[in-house]
Amino acid sequence: MREPRRNLPSKISISFIVFLLVFISFFTNFNVVNAAKPDKIAPTVPTNLHAVEITDSTITLAWNHSTDNMGVTGYDIYQDSRIIATVSSNQYVVRNLNSTTSYSFYIKARDAKGNVSNASNIIKVVTASKASVDQPPQVGELQVSPIGTDGKTVSGTVTLSVNASDDIGISKVEFYSNNGGYLIRALTTAPFSVNWATDPWVPDGEQTLKAVVYDTSNQVTQVTRTIQVKNTVTTPIQNDYKKVGYFTGWSTYSNFQVTDIDASKLTHLNYAFAKISADGKIEVGDAWADIEKPFPGDAADQPYKGNFYQLTKLKQQYPHLKTLISVGGRTWSEKFSDVALTEQSRTIFAESCLQFILQYGFDGIDLDWEYPVGGGESDNINRPEDKQNFTLLLMKIRETLDAQTAKDGKEYLLTIAGGASKGYAANTELNLLHPYVDYVQLMTYDIHGSWDTLTGMNAPMYRDPESRFYSEWSVQDAVQTYLNNGVPGNKIVMGIPFYGRVYNQVSNVNLGLYQPFYGGGSSLSYAKIVADYLNKNGYVRYWEQDSKVPWLFNGSQFISYDDQESIGYKTSYIKLMGLGGAMMWELSQDPNKELVSKIYNDLQ
Repeated sequence: MREPRRNLPSKISISFIVFLLVFISFFTNFNVVNAAKPDKIAPTVPTNLHAVEITDSTITLAWNHSTDNMGVTGYDIYQDSRIIATVSSNQYVVRNLNSTTSYSFYIKARDAKGNVSNASNIIKVVTASKASVDQPPQVGELQVSPIGTDGKTVSGTVTLSVNASDDIGISKVEFYSNNGGYLIRALTTAPFSVNWATDPWVPDGEQTLKAVVYDTSNQVTQVTRTIQVKNTVTTPIQNDYKKVGYFTGWSTYSNFQVTDIDASKLTHLNYAFAKISADGKIEVGDAWADIEKPFPGDAADQPYKGNFYQLTKLKQQYPHLKTLISVGGRTWSEKFSDVALTEQSRTIFAESCLQFILQYGFDGIDLDWEYPVGGGESDNINRPEDKQNFTLLLMKIRETLDAQTAKDGKEYLLTIAGGASKGYAANTELNLLHPYVDYVQLMTYDIHGSWDTLTGMNAPMYRDPESRFYSEWSVQDAVQTYLNNGVPGNKIVMGIPFYGRVYNQVSNVNLGLYQPFYGGGSSLSYAKIVADYLNKNGYVRYWEQDSKVPWLFNGSQFISYDDQESIGYKTSYIKLMGLGGAMMWELSQDPNKELVSKIYNDLQ
């Protein structure tokens, strides 16, 4: 008897089942892999690895944090392609090295999930030679000249100098005032002498000056001299201080308009920002806000409206006011290197600037290149030759504006917004470019911020001797850097911020000052600080006596800002040094005009 026929699966259906199982397995693995992908995204590469100090046995390295530093937990230090340390800060001292020996270094960023960035730039550094003798440098006494007939009284500007033996080589000499608390200047080449104006904030009486001499093996000798100071500093004559206010196009979206500006308290008004087009010409930054936005009472036949037209009406009301169009800024500086590159590109850009100011009724142009050679936004084009090309670009614009002056007899202004760091000075030819500009607006703010590892002051007027920063800086340092590089004092317009910088989750130590923090970067307008924070909701105002700036702290959040008291010290310094005036960033952050009025009254 035949067995009944069974319904067995065919070869095709078996193959289909196998295929289905393989597909499900692949799809499941694909989702698992893709779900894990975010955990495998490496941090961005740390940049600008460089040596900040070299001795015969140590090399101090420093670098810029990864741009996504919030997720970075450490930096791996590689010496000659082997890892030697992992640190959380952006500095490291390599020790126990051999003298006169070459070493190579690079670093990688590491996040909490173990992801590691690509390598930074590689640098090669040679350690210094050992001193031929173990004695510190031989230094004569600290000389002060001129000095009073009593042999110890000084006033006004004097010269400090030391004579140091060069038998073993002198690497650096630092001069300090304010009883050793303020670094006047550090020199690395002879002659070792500096000019010093007696500090107006130190009361008359005894003061100790100090010189610190370093040899090439980092041995140190200090010499001091106690003098009697009389603060009879002669204030340079300056009767036409510039009071420059920036008005930003985006202010119009927060309902601060051109009509809200008190132009009676300004001499110059900069409109920020125009940008650079793909073909290397200046162009409108925000068409709607700048030239299209309707205002009540605008002329029907006006070829452009918006803020530009309102500026022309403001000048009719205040004929003394000069308006400039600022081009670039933090966001729109990516094409400056291209327009400065060749004679042809410089000519095209300069001609477009002239046509722009003629078309829209401006009195000049303000270049805010952030920054030549390096720095700024990640999409910036940077070249080493930016240093020389920036000067050539300014020269070409100056020639173009002067040619128009010869035609119509009108003065056209050319200014720049200059960085307040040693790096900016090194990457520009300040001594060569200043003849082509009417003045430089020195961006003396953002000295400390969320990019640091500690809380700090946004715009300290002077250094704090008790600062915990490895390398401290101040408004005074920035001004002195420009003066040392040949920029006349009356062409330096000091920037004053109308905003504060915020640090979050700050250690409740030392009232929050110079403490670690987690998160920050936001800024608050002065008006917002006064309305919502100053002596409110647990925030207490404190004063840094050396830096002459306030801060707020509530036990967790730290806010560094400027107010009328700190601005008083800054306007006094402007007058003391014979500077060109004050620049204000930016006007919408002081809608009640408290800070504008303070500057105006002080610089009458």
